[in-house]
Amino acid sequence: MSQLELARMIERASRRFLDYLRLELGRLGVDDISPSQVMVLFTIGSGEVAVRDLLDRGHYVGSNASYNLKQLVESGYLDRGASPRDRRLARISLSPKGQLLVERLRMLDENSQFGQGLDTDLVADLQTTHDTLRRLEQSWGDALRYGGILLASCTSYSFIVQDLVNSLT
Repeated sequence: MSQLELARMIERASRRFLDYLRLELGRLGVDDISPSQVMVLFTIGSGEVAVRDLLDRGHYVGSNASYNLKQLVESGYLDRGASPRDRRLARISLSPKGQLLVERLRMLDENSQFGQGLDTDLVADLQTTHDTLRRLEQSWGDALRYGGILLASCTSYSFIVQDLVNSLT
């Protein structure tokens, strides 16, 4: 299996999960937020975060993230304010409405077929899949940080970068 085939499989699985999430939102009677916007809420979590950090953490594209954040603020799922130290920096956090939706979806997730009555082998397989995807994410991230950027600027040192990347995988 190639990296490209694997990436395509991950993308398809992600789309299927968003379809599943849309179904769950419908069951909850929530129709003013998209599944991808729900994932933004989960990325933000329980604290306050700078918009720039959200972009890094969730790997969102700037214009897409700006649109989603604007929609989430207007729909009442996010609170947005300026940083107390630097008024130019936007900080966002979940509003009470956003916190309630995240909590409701967490409860649904905990009570889903993935959380109830799984046999031991399937639980182990799911953990292995999670661990493998985490390592793959780390490997691709390291290749971008240590391989792509450095290789583009100093080709003569590529053997050092490749050794570093190999040692991390």
